[in-house]
Amino acid sequence: MLTADTGGASGIGAATAQRLHKAGASVLVADLADAKVEVESWGCSFRRTDVSDENEVAAMLDQAISEYGKLDILVNNAGIANVHNIEEADLERADRYFRVNALGTLAGVREAAKRMTSGGTIINTASLSAMQGTPGWGEYAMSKAAVISLTQTAAIELGPRNIRANCVCPGGVRTPLAVEVNGDALDKAMEALAPLGRIGQPEDIAAMVHFLASDDAAYVTGQAYLVDGGWSVGTTLATIGLALS
Repeated sequence: MLTADTGGASGIGAATAQRLHKAGASVLVADLADAKVEVESWGCSFRRTDVSDENEVAAMLDQAISEYGKLDILVNNAGIANVHNIEEADLERADRYFRVNALGTLAGVREAAKRMTSGGTIINTASLSAMQGTPGWGEYAMSKAAVISLTQTAAIELGPRNIRANCVCPGGVRTPLAVEVNGDALDKAMEALAPLGRIGQPEDIAAMVHFLASDDAAYVTGQAYLVDGGWSVGTTLATIGLALS
């Protein structure tokens, strides 16, 4: 089984690549960072790819097929983000978010659909921020909301060919990007915001991706799955306690 995983050299992408490889998939990891040595130490192959360039996305998938055979799974995970209030919004920066997070995913879906000859599954990384308001994340949330909409349309159009398309929507997850943007503040916030009382780990998201890629999810398509420790369901007892203290 051949898997291509964009944004796969660190964080959620790395955890996903390693989990799918251990499950028996042949995995090509694509990332903007040059991580060839590290990725190959996991038993996966690597191609440096800028997902905002549609030609690079196509070349990455062609390499995957050349190395391993037919394409079975695509994980569109590459993404960029930072925190800016709406009054600080910058259209050039927002355009860059959209080119990577949304259009990069569109390029992956389009090119994978062209190459999946006998069914397959496409899993896109969206975000909790695409489904509920999150202060400071407006520019990013716009791009991730587009990913959910694209996934739903892809599920409808590609379903007759037995190609499934789904999203994972992480909440607070401790990744290198999250640490760069938030430091340790997100860990402390998630202790209060998530009913499970902890920040998510990349492995938590990789587990959902693995399920969606597996035959156990053979009748699942067009869905956006929140993996957020319960953050989205309501106000936690810990948050109430902080407000009353």
